[in-house]
This record gives sequence, C-alpha cells and structure tokens, in this order.
Amino acid sequence: MTLFEGAIIWLLAINIITVVTYRYDKNIAGSGRRRVPERRLLLLALIGGTPAAYIAMFLMRPRHKTRKFPFLLFFGGIVVVQLGLIWLYWQLGQRP
Repeated sequence: MTLFEGAIIWLLAINIITVVTYRYDKNIAGSGRRRVPERRLLLLALIGGTPAAYIAMFLMRPRHKTRKFPFLLFFGGIVVVQLGLIWLYWQLGQRP
C-alpha cells in the first residue's frame, strides 16, 4: 500500500467515524445521557474529519453545534489551519 492509498483509507475512515459521532451526539442531546465532549468532536475534525463535521453541522438536519460560538470559533480555526497546510503543501509541491 502506498502512502497515498493509506491517506485515502484514513480519510474515509475518520470521516465516517466523525459523521457517526456527531449524529450520535445530536441524537442523545436533551435525553439526559452523557454527551460526546466538544473536545472529542473538535479532535475528530482536526485529525481529518473536517468534511464530515461540516456536513453534520450545517448540511444534515437537524443542524448540530451551529449556535455554539466558541465551538464554531475553534472549528473555524481548524479549517483555516488545514487550508493553510494544504496551500503550503501545494506551493512547495509545485517547485522543481
């Protein structure tokens, strides 16, 4: 298996885990059961689950964590850092 194939498998797996975890947390909200800690939700986004977290937060119904400003601030920071790293990789990869 190449590094690229491993990265694709990782991203698929972490995004599936992320969307399931966000949905689970939303489903148990208000039930009195113990919720998934916000740190864990953010960690899933940080380690590659950002697309699934975005889908679970904004595109799926009902929306999840979209009214919590501190959470959105941290999530936005993760997105900015990841996009910056992708841009940097792209720039460094374009040089001969």
